Amino acid sequence: MRGMVRAGSAIVLAVVLGLVGGVPNLAAQEVKSEEGDVVRNRVFQLGEIEVVGKEDTNRNVTVERVYDEQMRLFDKNDLADAVNLLPGVTLSEVGGRNEKMIYIRGFDAKRVPVFLDGIPIYVPYDGYPDLSRFTTFDLSEIVVSKGFSSVLYGPNTMGGAVNMISRRPVKEFEMNAGSGYASGNTYHGFANFGSNQGKWYIQGGGSYLNKDYFSVSDEFTPTKTQAGGDRNNSYQRDWKANLKVGLTPNDTDEYALSYINQQAEKGVPPYEGYDPTESVRWWQWPYWNKESV
Repeated sequence: MRGMVRAGSAIVLAVVLGLVGGVPNLAAQEVKSEEGDVVRNRVFQLGEIEVVGKEDTNRNVTVERVYDEQMRLFDKNDLADAVNLLPGVTLSEVGGRNEKMIYIRGFDAKRVPVFLDGIPIYVPYDGYPDLSRFTTFDLSEIVVSKGFSSVLYGPNTMGGAVNMISRRPVKEFEMNAGSGYASGNTYHGFANFGSNQGKWYIQGGGSYLNKDYFSVSDEFTPTKTQAGGDRNNSYQRDWKANLKVGLTPNDTDEYALSYINQQAEKGVPPYEGYDPTESVRWWQWPYWNKESV
């Protein structure tokens, strides 16, 4: 009420002064800005309320994607390395099993589960899948939800979710293939094919990745179990094959049956530190297999 009285007094004073020619009538004044646009003088806009409505077109700004083109451009051949391209993701290799793990906003895989086309992927032993075992050659994109995730992902998504999206053909016939070679006798090859016939489609592919070793630094001090050069027991091999058949009877419905078979073997390099409480282990996994339908 006090603010309204003061504003009213100011208006009366301005009108009186305007009538006697002392000052111009500010209540009706329009001035030009430096750009020449006519703008209202804001002296007498006290108490103005402006209500603005705007549609939120991006409901979840924490959802980011890594596309197939980016994975091939940066040579990110496994899930952990590919997701590490995004901000807010921390890559780590921890534990006696020497497995790749990611942290999103400080949460590990138990609070940021991994999905394949929306289907959760777990390891019965402790719930931590080895993310380096999931190759990216047959993926169209990886969707990473950081923060509030869709309830469709289910429980245990406090830190977000990682969803690997498989390919889906859009042309009558399409195919891509590639190969590569790196140090440590590391090489890979892959091929994907697909056909979309309107009412139905088929998608398939296969890949193979091999690494015999990685090299230690030239500054490495030899130990009892590691003389230098090639890192002992640091090999890995990954095979993967997939097939998907889909039915699209109309513009709104889609039914798909997919089959994925991945097989792997790997070794874990022995401990080479100076902690006397740590034992030297030559762990090997002759198979790390997973079959999904």
